[in-house]
Amino acid sequence: MLSSILPKILPRHVIARKKLYRNQHIDAILETTMKKTMIFPSILLFLLLSCNQFLFAGTLSEEKAKSLADTEFVFPTDLLKDSPVLIALNIGTSRENGEMQQEALIDWQNVIESSSFSFQSAPLYHISVIEGAPFFVRGAIRRGLAESFGDLIDPKRGAVLFLSKAEKFAKQAEIPIDGEPTMVVVRSDGKITGYVKGRVDSLALSNLAAIWEKAR
Repeated sequence: MLSSILPKILPRHVIARKKLYRNQHIDAILETTMKKTMIFPSILLFLLLSCNQFLFAGTLSEEKAKSLADTEFVFPTDLLKDSPVLIALNIGTSRENGEMQQEALIDWQNVIESSSFSFQSAPLYHISVIEGAPFFVRGAIRRGLAESFGDLIDPKRGAVLFLSKAEKFAKQAEIPIDGEPTMVVVRSDGKITGYVKGRVDSLALSNLAAIWEKAR
């Protein structure tokens, strides 16, 4: 049914309450991260050498897509410039899981933009992967997703990839489909340097920073 695919649009008072909680959560993460700033250089090398997510050969398959602003582009080719990019990747295992991942990835964006790490102003794209959606409902799905994001992201930096087989996409990227939000670092040559899964916290943020430094 269409209702099982379309993103759920929340009432404004619910969105406001979620924003307040999210901002408090982000402030707590940034405070913890700042306390660890002095030891970050010493753990950076350890993270680079020890984390399996950094030993990577995955790539993102080229796909024709439309942004949430309804502009056509080729993913990921048209997103790659002279520096690495961040992909907030949402491969939902259900509508509810996709909504959870969307909220978590918005938190990631807010924390990154408020942090003092070198990727603070890096290009960040929200990419949702949906498998098996009929062609005639894809426009409605895209519009529903754009409405659910609202003004939280630039619609030109959000898109939906409609795929026949999400597993094939994930296998090429070497990123498992496990219902967890995923932050991916992609080099300018299109190769994936690494990724971090789960909700943002101070350790996850440091892990992502280490991957970013390796990609530069």
